[in-house]
Amino acid sequence: MFKTLGPSRNRVLRAVARLLASAASCFGWLSVRYPTLSLQARLEQFNALSIALPPGTTIRFNDHFVPYITAQSDPQAAFALGVVTEFQRGPQLQFLKRLAQGRLSEMGGSGFVDMDHLIRLLDFAKSAPAMWEAMPADSREWVEQFVNGLNAVQSKRPRGVDEKLLGIQPEPYTPLDVLLLGRLAGADVNWSIYFSLIEQRHNHDFVHWWRKLRQVGAGVLTSFDLPESTTQPTVAQRLADFLSELGRSGSNAFALSAHKTTTGFPLLMNDPHLGQHLPNVWMLVGLHSPSYQCVGLMFPGVPVLGLGRNLDVAWGGTNLRAAASDCVRLTEQDEADCIDVQTRIRVRFSWSRRRRLRHSRHGPVLTDCQALGRLFGRETLALRWAGHWVTDEITSFLQTMRAHTVSQVHAAMAGVGVTPLNVLAADRHGNIGHVLAATLPHRDGFPEDDWILSSDSAAASWAQRRCANDFPKVINPVAGYLVSANNRPADAPGLGFLFNGDDRVARARQLLDAKGRFTTPELLAIQRDVTSPKAAALAGQMAEFCLPHIHNTDQRVLCNALLNWNGQYSADSMAALQMEFLLTALVRLLARLRLKGRVPSLMHEWTYLTDGLMDDLESLTTAERTQHVPACVDEACRMAQRWQMWGNLHKIRPRHVLGYLPILGKLFSARSFPASGSRETLMKNAHGLITGFDETSYGSQSRHWSCLSHPDANHFVLLGGQDGWVGSQLLVDQIPLWQAAQTIQMPLLPQTVHALFTHCVGTLE
Repeated sequence: MFKTLGPSRNRVLRAVARLLASAASCFGWLSVRYPTLSLQARLEQFNALSIALPPGTTIRFNDHFVPYITAQSDPQAAFALGVVTEFQRGPQLQFLKRLAQGRLSEMGGSGFVDMDHLIRLLDFAKSAPAMWEAMPADSREWVEQFVNGLNAVQSKRPRGVDEKLLGIQPEPYTPLDVLLLGRLAGADVNWSIYFSLIEQRHNHDFVHWWRKLRQVGAGVLTSFDLPESTTQPTVAQRLADFLSELGRSGSNAFALSAHKTTTGFPLLMNDPHLGQHLPNVWMLVGLHSPSYQCVGLMFPGVPVLGLGRNLDVAWGGTNLRAAASDCVRLTEQDEADCIDVQTRIRVRFSWSRRRRLRHSRHGPVLTDCQALGRLFGRETLALRWAGHWVTDEITSFLQTMRAHTVSQVHAAMAGVGVTPLNVLAADRHGNIGHVLAATLPHRDGFPEDDWILSSDSAAASWAQRRCANDFPKVINPVAGYLVSANNRPADAPGLGFLFNGDDRVARARQLLDAKGRFTTPELLAIQRDVTSPKAAALAGQMAEFCLPHIHNTDQRVLCNALLNWNGQYSADSMAALQMEFLLTALVRLLARLRLKGRVPSLMHEWTYLTDGLMDDLESLTTAERTQHVPACVDEACRMAQRWQMWGNLHKIRPRHVLGYLPILGKLFSARSFPASGSRETLMKNAHGLITGFDETSYGSQSRHWSCLSHPDANHFVLLGGQDGWVGSQLLVDQIPLWQAAQTIQMPLLPQTVHALFTHCVGTLE
C-alpha cells in the first residue's frame, strides 16, 4: 500500500538518505536503522510507568524481551497481557486501529482519502456490537481485562516517534476495538484479486482471462507490474494487498505423527507467510493461569494465540483461501432500498472531505468509491462478506488454548468465521488432525464466465451457512503426516476458486516421503527448503524452446545451465538469476507480439507461468522465434552477468511503515540481507517477474515448531523482534537469529521458565 511513496531509486537521494540517517544517529534521534534503546532501558521505562499489577501476577522477560505471564486468575492474566501488549506495541495498535476505522488521511494526508472511503464502506466494525453481545461471559471478561491492561499503559506511556510523525494522539481502547482489530486481521485475501477483476471486467478479453484464472488459480498478490506496463494497481488493489499481508494470507503448516519422528511423538511446524514489516505482525507470548498454560504467537490487540502449544496440544495452520466474499450486481429495487449516509473524512494538512456510504441488503456498494478505478459509477456492485456475520473467533481460540486433544481443537473451530483457515493440530496422545475452520455461504459452485452474482442467486447462497462441522476433516492419515500450503484442501463444492498451486505441498510430500522417520533438525531443514521442482522443469522447457534459435557460446552456456539446474533458489545461485531473467524476457516477448505490450496481472502468476506460458510460447511462428528469441537469451545473459548471484539481487529489508517515505525512510528501515527462496518455495520470499534489483516484502516472517515429546520443546523466531518501539534494539534483534536458522525456546514447565526468563520488572513477586 505504501510502496509507491518510496524509497527513492535515485542515487543522489539515496546518498542523502544515508547521510541523514547517520546524522540522526549522532544526535541521538530514535530510529530503526540505528537503535539506541537496550533491553535494560526498555525495562526501566516499564518500571517508570508504575503499573499496579494484581497481587500474585508476575511478568518475566527473556533476553529478547519476550514476556511470560503468570497469574493466579484468568482475568489477571488477561490484564497483564494487555499491559505488555500496549507497552511493546502501542504505536502499532494505534496505527492499526485507525487503519481499520478508515482514518489513514488523518495520518498521511489527502492521498489516502479514497482509501479511507473504501475502508469505511467495507465496515470492519459492522458486526462488532452483535458479536460482543453474543460472546460468552468468560470470553467477555477476558477481553475486558485485556482492554483494562491496554488502557492502564496507554494513559501513561509517552508517544512514540512514529506516532509523532504520523500525528497520532493515542486514544483509549474499548472491547469493540479488539473485535475491530480481529476483523481487520480477518480481511479476505481474495479482495486483491476481486478488485483487480472488477477493474478488468470491461476489457474485451475478460472472459478469456477469467477462464484461465479459474484454470490455474492465483497466488497471494496479483498487482505485480512490469515497469512498461500501462496497467497500474488501483487504490483498492493496493489496500487489499496490504490487508492480505496482515492476515494469515499465506503459510506452510506440517503435522507429523509419532511414527514419522525419531522421538516417537508428534511434531507440528508453522511457517506463516505475511508482510515482512516492522514491527512484525506477531507477538510472542507465554501464559500461565488456572485455565491456560500455553505459548505462541498473537496478533497485536487480539488476545488469543493464533498458533502455539499447551501441555497437551500444538496447533497452527494456513489461510484456506476460501471465497469468504461475493460481488453482487444490485437490482433497481436493491438500490432503492439502500441506506444512504454521508461520512466526514478528516485530512491532515488539508480540509475534511465528505463521501457517500450506501449499504444494500447484500452489503456495501463498492462502486460508489473512486478507489475502484475506472469502474467507478459504471455498475452498481455490492460486496457480501462473511466478516459481517456474527461469529466468535476469540472464544474458538480460547477453547483451543485449553484443549487437550485434536478432536477438541476441531470442535472449537466451529465458531470461526474469518479469516477462513486450514487448522492443523497434534496432541501428546499421538494424534494429528486437519480441520477447515470457516463460516461460508452454502454455494453449489461459481459462474463460468464471470464471478459477479445476481441479486437473487446471492440471496439464495447467503441464506444458508456452513461452518467447520460441515466441511471435511481428517485425523491420523495413513501417510503419517499432514501438509497445508494454501492449496485446495478438499473437494468441497463452493469452497473457493483461487487456491494456490500445489508446488509447496508437492515439494513437502516429496521430502517427507523420502524416509521413514525424521530427526527434528531434518524436519527444520524442510521448513527452510528453497528448491522448486516446478521452476527447474520450467527452466528446462524454456531452454529447450530457445536452443534451436541460439547463435553464440554465451547463449548456449545459459541454456545448458538451465537444463542442469535443480530449481534451488539459494542466495549464491547464478542459475536462479538466469532462469528468472529469461522468464521475464519471454513473457515480455509474448506480451509484445500477442497483447500489444500489455502484461495482464495473470501473466505474473506462478501458476500461469508453470502451466500456461509454454503453451502460449508454442503459438509463436518459426519466423517470430528466429527473430526474437536470441535477443531474449542475450538479455538474460547480460542481466545475469551483472548481478552474478540470486542474493545480490533478491534481498529482504524489513521496514517500518515510515520506511517507505522518500529520503526519511532510511531512518525506519533495517539493513537488507540476501534472501534465499522464491515465490513458491517452502521458505517463501515472494517476487514478481524480475527486471532488476528486488526487495521482497512478503514471505516467511516467523517460524514455530513444537515436539510433543516434552513440554519445553517449543521454539519460535520472528523476522524482526518482539518490541514495536522505534529506537529499540529489540525491534530487530531476532534478525540475526533468523539468518542463522536459530530460534527462541518457549518452555511450559515453571522451572525452565524461571531459568530462561530472568528479567522481572516492577513489584511483581
